[in-house]
Amino acid sequence: MVVNTLDGNATTYPTDQIESLTFSNEPTEPTAPSSKIKMKRGIVFLGHSIWRNDNYLVTYKSSGSFVTPFTGVFRGRGYQTLLQEVFDFPSVASLGPDGGYSGYSLGGTSETDSKSIAVVAGQANNGWPNVKNAIWTIDFITNDFKRNVPLGTFADYKNATGPATFYGAVRQLYDKIKELSGSNVIIVFGNALKRNNSNYTSTSRNTVGCTLADYELALLTCAAANTNWYFVDQNRLSGITDENLPAVTADGLHLNNLGYTMAVVPWINVLRTLADK
Repeated sequence: MVVNTLDGNATTYPTDQIESLTFSNEPTEPTAPSSKIKMKRGIVFLGHSIWRNDNYLVTYKSSGSFVTPFTGVFRGRGYQTLLQEVFDFPSVASLGPDGGYSGYSLGGTSETDSKSIAVVAGQANNGWPNVKNAIWTIDFITNDFKRNVPLGTFADYKNATGPATFYGAVRQLYDKIKELSGSNVIIVFGNALKRNNSNYTSTSRNTVGCTLADYELALLTCAAANTNWYFVDQNRLSGITDENLPAVTADGLHLNNLGYTMAVVPWINVLRTLADK
C-alpha cells in the first residue's frame, strides 16, 4: 500500500489489501444546521492538547520509540469541529489557551501544581463560564499518566482531599463544574487513546507505578458514584490501536486528521443519547 501525503511524500507499507491512500485537503461544505442533531444543552469542551490542536497547525515528528513515516505540517480538524458538524448546541465554549489545556493533567504532583486542571478549576481568573445544565467533556488522563500523578484511593475522592492525587483531583474538578453548571450538569468523560510517545506507551508503567488503565479505572469508579456521568470508550472503540499509531497520529500521541475522524466516533455515539436530556 502506498500512502500519499499533501506535501508529495509517499510511504510504502507491506500490504496488498489496499493499493493506495491519499490525504486530501479539499474543502468540505459546512453541514447545514437543519441536518444536525438538535441538542437541548450547551456544551463546554475541556480537554488537553489533542483537543487544543483543532484548527491549528500540527507537525509530524518522531518521539522516543515512535517513528512517524510522514513529514510536513497539517491543520487539525479535531474534536470540536467534528462534533459541531453533527450536533447543534445552543452554546459552545472551548476552555483553555487556544481551545485546550496542552500539557495539563487532571490531577497534580502537588497541591499547587499549575499544570493540574483541578488546580486551575479553583482559580478565580480561569475564564470558565457559568452555563447552567451544560454538558462538560473531560479528557486528560493520558497526561496524568505522563506526568506521573499519584493515583490515591477512592477515599481521596469521598473526602475531597485535594488535587495532589488523581482521585482527589476528580472530586475537586467535579465540585467546581457543579458550582458553575448546577447539580443537573452532565459529564461526558473519556479514557486515553493508545499512545507511544516519549517512552510512555499504552501498556508501560510510569514512575508512580501506574498504567493508563489504572487512571481509567479510577475515573470510572468516581463516575459510578454519581448520576449523569457518561463514559466514552475511545481507547477500545475508536479503532486506534498500537499497531496503527503511525498512520493515525503525528507523533504517537497527537492525532492527525485520519485519527480524529476515528477517535470522534465514540464521542458522537454517546452524545447522540443526550439529545433529549
